[in-house]
Amino acid sequence: MARGSLRVVFAVLLAIVPSQPHLIHAQATPQEFTANVLQGEPDNVDPSRSSFVNEADVIRQVFEPLFRLDPELRPEPAAAEAYTVSDDGKTWTFKLRPDGRFSDGAPVTAADFEYSLKRILEPGIAAPYASFFVDAGIVGSDDYNAGRTATADQVGVRAVDDLTLQIETVSPIGYMPSLLTLLVAVPLRADIISAKGDAWSRDPSTYIGNGPFVMIDWVHQDHITFAPNPYYHGPGPLLQKMTFLMVQSTASDYAAYINGERDAAVVGDAQLVAVLQNAALSQEAHRVVDLSTFWIHMNNGRPPLNNPLVRRAISRGVDRNALIRDVAGGLGRPTTSLIPPGMLGFDPALGSEQNFDPSAARSLLAQAGFSNPATFPRLSFTYQSNSEEQRRAEFIQAQLKTNLGIEVELQPLETKAFEAAFRAKNFDLGWSAWLADYPDPQDWFHTLFACTGGNNAFNYCNTAFDAAVAQADSSIDPDVRLNLYSGAQALLVQDVPVAFMLNRERLALVKPYVQGMTITGQDGFPGALFLDRVQIAAH
Repeated sequence: MARGSLRVVFAVLLAIVPSQPHLIHAQATPQEFTANVLQGEPDNVDPSRSSFVNEADVIRQVFEPLFRLDPELRPEPAAAEAYTVSDDGKTWTFKLRPDGRFSDGAPVTAADFEYSLKRILEPGIAAPYASFFVDAGIVGSDDYNAGRTATADQVGVRAVDDLTLQIETVSPIGYMPSLLTLLVAVPLRADIISAKGDAWSRDPSTYIGNGPFVMIDWVHQDHITFAPNPYYHGPGPLLQKMTFLMVQSTASDYAAYINGERDAAVVGDAQLVAVLQNAALSQEAHRVVDLSTFWIHMNNGRPPLNNPLVRRAISRGVDRNALIRDVAGGLGRPTTSLIPPGMLGFDPALGSEQNFDPSAARSLLAQAGFSNPATFPRLSFTYQSNSEEQRRAEFIQAQLKTNLGIEVELQPLETKAFEAAFRAKNFDLGWSAWLADYPDPQDWFHTLFACTGGNNAFNYCNTAFDAAVAQADSSIDPDVRLNLYSGAQALLVQDVPVAFMLNRERLALVKPYVQGMTITGQDGFPGALFLDRVQIAAH
C-alpha cells in the first residue's frame, strides 16, 4: 500500500467456524511433503529474534500475523479481519477474527499481539527487526527500545478488548499492513514464554502458534516435522505431514530428488546444466526470480575495509558476469545497486561505475596506499560450509587474487555458527543478501544501512544517507518518497558498504504430483509462503 493511501477502511467478513478441531477427511494418497527447506539447522525460530529466511520458513508455518501476502504479493487479512485508519492517519485499529485459535485451542487475543509487538522492542531481546517498528514511528517505541524508558507502558500498542488492537504512530505511514505481514509480528503467548524462558521456541511442545501447521518433531541437525493445526480457521491445510530437512549439500539433495526422496528441491549451481538439458527434469523445473540482491559483505569497521577506495576496488575486481556464468550456471542478473528488478526504485543504470574493471580496481588500491599488493593485509572470507557456498567463495578468492593481487583466506562455518558470526560482526568478507520482507523499497534502506539499522551488520554509517532515508520514510507523497530513496541509493553506490553482485534467480524442481504449489519472488524456499494450499495428487 502506498504511503499516501491513508484514509482507507478495509473490511473483509470471514466465515466463523466452530472452535472445535477440524475434521480431516481421509484421502487415498498420503498427503505428505518432504523437501530440504532449511538447508541447515536454524539458529533461532523465536519470531522476535529471527532474521534468516530458513528461520522465517519455519515460523510462517506455525504462526500467522495480522496480514499475509497474497499470490500477487499484496497484503490480505489473516489473523485480522478488518482495520480502520483515523482521519489524521496516525491511529490504526485492527479487528481480529473471532475464530482465531492457537494450536492448543486457546483463543488468539489482541493482548497476544500487544505482548509480541512490545517484546520485539524490549532492549534485552535485541530483536533484529525492532528497527522496523521504531522506524514506523510507533509512539514510544524509540525510547523503550533504546532503554530510555524502563517499561513498555508508553508504547503506542494497546489491546482495546479481546478482539481489538490499536497502534498509534507519531506520523502517518501508508505501509502499515505490509509491515504487519512480517513473520516477527505474530501473536505470542506470554504465559508460555514466562514459564519456559528462551527454551520455549526450541521445544515443539511449547512452540505453539496460530498458523496452519503445528511443529510436532525437531531432530536437530536433521529435520523438523509439521502436522495441521486442528484449530486453524478456515478449511485448514490439505497436507497431513510436512518434513523440512537440513541437508547442507545441494548435490546430495539433488540426488535424493532424483531418487524420489524429495517432493521439491532447489537446484544447486553445479546441477543447473544437467537439469535444463534433461527432457523430463526440465518439465519439472520452475525458474524463480527473487526480490533479492546478493553482495559481498565487508566489515566497514575493520582496516583496510574502512577505506571506501578499498571497497570500491573489491567491487570492481570481481567479474559479475563470470560469477553468474561459471558458478550460478547462468542463473542471475548482474547488479551494481541495491533495489532489485520488479520493485519500485529499481534503476538498471545505477552503479555502472562499479562494473568489472581490473585496471581501475588496481588504481583504486594504489590510491588507497597499496601500490604493492604484497603490502595489503590478508583478509578472511567467511561462508556457510556447503558445496555451493564453497564454490562461490573459491571463485571470489581467485578473482581477488588474479585481478587485485589480494590474498584471501577461506573460513567455512556450519550454518548456525555462520549466522552467529554475522550477527556479531565477526568477519572481514563474506556473502550475504537481502530478500524483501515486503515488496516496498522502504524495506531496503534504514534497517540495512542506517547507522543504527537493526540489520546493519556491516559497520557502515553515513549521516547524509540516514537523513535522506528518514525524510523518505516520513513522506506521504509516493513520488517524493521514491526520489528520496533514489538519492539514498546513489549514496550507497558511491560508498560501497557492500559490493553489490547479482539479483538471484533460482531453479526449483517440483514433482508433477505436487498440486497448488505457488512460487513467488518473496519465498525463502520456493513455495514456502503457501504450503497450506498444497495437495499431493495420486502418483
